[in-house]
Amino acid sequence: MKLIDSHCHLDFEPLSEDIEGVVERAGKSGVVKMINIGTSLHRSREAVELAGRFPNIWASVGLHPQDAGEVGEVGSAIDSLRELAKNEKVVAIGEIGLDYYSAKSEKQKVTSKEKEAQKKLFIAQLKLAEELKLPIICHVRDAWDDFFTIIQNSKFKTRNSSVRAVIHCFTGDEKIAEKLIKIGFYVGFTGFITFNQEKFEHIRQSAVRVPLDRILIETDAPFLAPEPYRGKVNEPAYVFEIAQKLAELKAISAEEVAETTTKNAEKLFGI
Repeated sequence: MKLIDSHCHLDFEPLSEDIEGVVERAGKSGVVKMINIGTSLHRSREAVELAGRFPNIWASVGLHPQDAGEVGEVGSAIDSLRELAKNEKVVAIGEIGLDYYSAKSEKQKVTSKEKEAQKKLFIAQLKLAEELKLPIICHVRDAWDDFFTIIQNSKFKTRNSSVRAVIHCFTGDEKIAEKLIKIGFYVGFTGFITFNQEKFEHIRQSAVRVPLDRILIETDAPFLAPEPYRGKVNEPAYVFEIAQKLAELKAISAEEVAETTTKNAEKLFGI
């Protein structure tokens, strides 16, 4: 069984402190390829460097929406991303998008100014992806209306009927998933589908409804470890648990899940 972890952060501690072990354990679990995701200029540089060290790791470069207020001059940041994207191991622009959730306090809402900064940064990175003809990896939280508006008004469209985008760590419902499929996105599922609490049921039901040929599986390591590792440090080797749960939800074999999601990731990222 061959698997691809389509979204992980191998340059984050503690994974970065044992990167050889992480890669070795992933291989033993059938993970043949990993996409290491950039979230800032610094992290994007580290992602590219790490991809250069290992033949089975690729990188994306991008600026996370939660850091929009710290980017500085957007044009300069985009120029830096453009240079990083010239590396042959860079396969996408991401993770980019919108995040209107405040982790500090549910009462402390994201301000209008912060939202505008996120939208400006998102649009600029969409334009860069279109310029470079690279797919996008999107992060969206509590911002679906603005996200769909920006995508539909942008020049970033599917090309030659091929899917060029993925929503990573999907947390929406079936209606949102259906809308994503219609506009040409893959949907990425994480360890959330292995969590048994009722509050995650809408994600599991979305995983059932989304066609397998439009699904990617991911760990988002070192975060969101799936059952039975929940609460521990996540790593790419655990993507196997997500494949197994997806197979259970869809009443198909884990081998079929592995084969199809691997092909999906290879097609999207050209790896």
